[in-house]
Amino acid sequence: MVSNDSKSTLLLATRNSHKADEFRLFLASDSLQILDLSAFPNAPMVDETASSLKGNATLKALSAQAHTGLWSLSDDTGLFIDALHGQPGVHSARFAGKSADSKANRSLVLDLMANTSNREAKFMTILALALSDEIHYFEGHLMGRIARSPMSTQGFGYESIFIPDGFNISLAELSKQDKNQISHRGKSAVLLKQFIDQLLKQ
Repeated sequence: MVSNDSKSTLLLATRNSHKADEFRLFLASDSLQILDLSAFPNAPMVDETASSLKGNATLKALSAQAHTGLWSLSDDTGLFIDALHGQPGVHSARFAGKSADSKANRSLVLDLMANTSNREAKFMTILALALSDEIHYFEGHLMGRIARSPMSTQGFGYESIFIPDGFNISLAELSKQDKNQISHRGKSAVLLKQFIDQLLKQ
């Protein structure tokens, strides 16, 4: 564990600034310094070749921990749609192809579900925290349904076509506060923060 001015250091194994900012908000602590991979430009890129969210999160967390020696946190998130037999699932980020963007991924989902009445779906996030000698996992789910068309130009990924249970607007249209309270990533981050808080007390 690396310390700086009495702070412990956690590395977010991501180059996605939006995701990094979100985790900093969830995990904010006076005792914790939070870095991301922008501080380590030579850190290796990791191919997400695992067959599960847990496997991909593990690959990324262990790679970052091995490169830096820091506690390293990674996540993988997938959208699992009942009518598509769990697709896009672990392939959510590249559902429409390796070079496809989020718009193409959303369009493919909507095209495949054009004549489908069963719109049930869930988001799932798996967090992997790699310590020096062990790895811990934290999981969060968000149940909902797929809209017939994009409901917003805001949000990222599939958020504009996902309507959370209990709402009539898309995940992209929720306030940041409401989203953080119900989201799959938020739920997993709550469990993670409880665990880290206990570590920092030791």
